[in-house]
Amino acid sequence: MDNGKNWFVIQTKPRNEKKVHEQISQKNIDVFLPLIQTIRIWSDRKKKIFVPLFPGYIFVLGNETERQRAISQTYGAIKYVMYQKRPAIVSPKEIENIKLSLQAPEKIKIEDKQIIQGDLVEITSGLFKGLTGYILEIRGNYKIIVNILELNTTFSVQLSSSEVKLVKSVGV
Repeated sequence: MDNGKNWFVIQTKPRNEKKVHEQISQKNIDVFLPLIQTIRIWSDRKKKIFVPLFPGYIFVLGNETERQRAISQTYGAIKYVMYQKRPAIVSPKEIENIKLSLQAPEKIKIEDKQIIQGDLVEITSGLFKGLTGYILEIRGNYKIIVNILELNTTFSVQLSSSEVKLVKSVGV
């Protein structure tokens, strides 16, 4: 990179990415935190929020001095990601690819749960809270069809992946 600057990766404390990004920006050091919009569902509402594409990580562009300044006295920053006992360097091309992918956010989906067809799940919110069922089908971003056991009948309810928790996986 120009002027001996490279892209480094800092590991942050959970849910501290934005705070770390802000602190490093205030030090006039180039920092990149890729965010994507997602929908979070609570028992009483749905909300669109921005979450890190890589939870727990941010990218810093700098020379050796800036690299050290970026993490020094930065609350929430844990350490640099290391590779062969040196700070890992991300190529400018990879950073550019991440930035390009953010231009089509509808194609990016964060999978917080690895639920597959056949898994036994418990419904964690809504009208059917507490009931369990098997995943019959997964449709699109937020639709999971669950066959409910307790009602001793075969009918399906459409739920978001955030409304179920995995009880038993059929996977290995």
